[in-house]
Amino acid sequence: MEAITSITEQLAISLQGRWEKYNQELNRCRQAFSEEAVHDLRVATRRLLALIDLIGVLYPNIQVQKLLLIFKDQLDSYDDLRDTQVMLLEIGQRVQEIPELTNFHKYLAKREKDLLRTAEKNVQRYKLTVLEKRVATLEKAMRKAQERESFVEQVFQSLDDVYASVLKRFKRIDPNIPPTIHRVRVRFKKFRYMVECVYPFLSKFPEGNLRAMHDYQTLMGNIQDKEVLLSTLNTFAGKKNGAKLNEAIEFYQREHAETIQVYMAQKDELLRFWRQSLAKPFPWEADSISPPSETKKSRRKHKTPSPESASQTEMAQETSPESASQTETVQETSPN
Repeated sequence: MEAITSITEQLAISLQGRWEKYNQELNRCRQAFSEEAVHDLRVATRRLLALIDLIGVLYPNIQVQKLLLIFKDQLDSYDDLRDTQVMLLEIGQRVQEIPELTNFHKYLAKREKDLLRTAEKNVQRYKLTVLEKRVATLEKAMRKAQERESFVEQVFQSLDDVYASVLKRFKRIDPNIPPTIHRVRVRFKKFRYMVECVYPFLSKFPEGNLRAMHDYQTLMGNIQDKEVLLSTLNTFAGKKNGAKLNEAIEFYQREHAETIQVYMAQKDELLRFWRQSLAKPFPWEADSISPPSETKKSRRKHKTPSPESASQTEMAQETSPESASQTETVQETSPN
């Protein structure tokens, strides 16, 4: 029962920590509303939402739906603002190179101003006292919940189920249909935040995977950002003499295609983040299995590498992404 208690305690500590982080970012937004503050509040809200979702699965007798709806509504309210800010940053960097984007840049700037005004009003309306009571009630209910011998296995089964849903969408990816990639990203994001909650209980889990999952999610996010930008630009062009924006549209169509190519070249990285079924080992466990010993015949044929090739091998090992990732810290540096 010790492992069960430790996981319950870990989830309770995570809930406290993520709630405090949400509070901190919300207060920061209220005191000095800015693009960075909104971004950090979105990230804190999404992480808290993912944890509450996981708690709802692990403790089926605890009601979490109202909290989920509240935080989901908050997240949705920032979507247009976030998309506009990403587009504004991109167009601001290209407007000198492609001058016909000037009017589109002005349009986005005005749109951002309007959305910021609305978001700032919404942030002031959030009822922290009510939310605090609900989160406190949730934590108490967790600690009082009946412990089960299979609780540890149930935690990982929940991750198995979410990852299985990611794989289901992953298998349907068609580079010619970008929304198929976006559907993987949406589900993968939930999986990633859940792993952050429970990875301390995974034997030999490589912490570099947390950063790798962030980077993988960013690859898919880049595609979605270009998709949104192209859609908005085409709509704007339809209203504002689109012939003048043909060059810009063609430029971003190429950019969009390139981001898809970059992702497709690395898409199978997803398969190293979790096991594909309960019967299979985790990828990092499989990687640690020693290769079969060499036969006498193969040993006789084995040649000692030259100093030059040996030094090249050592350099590759020292600079490999896998070894480097072990020392990275996990940061949320992207809005994706």
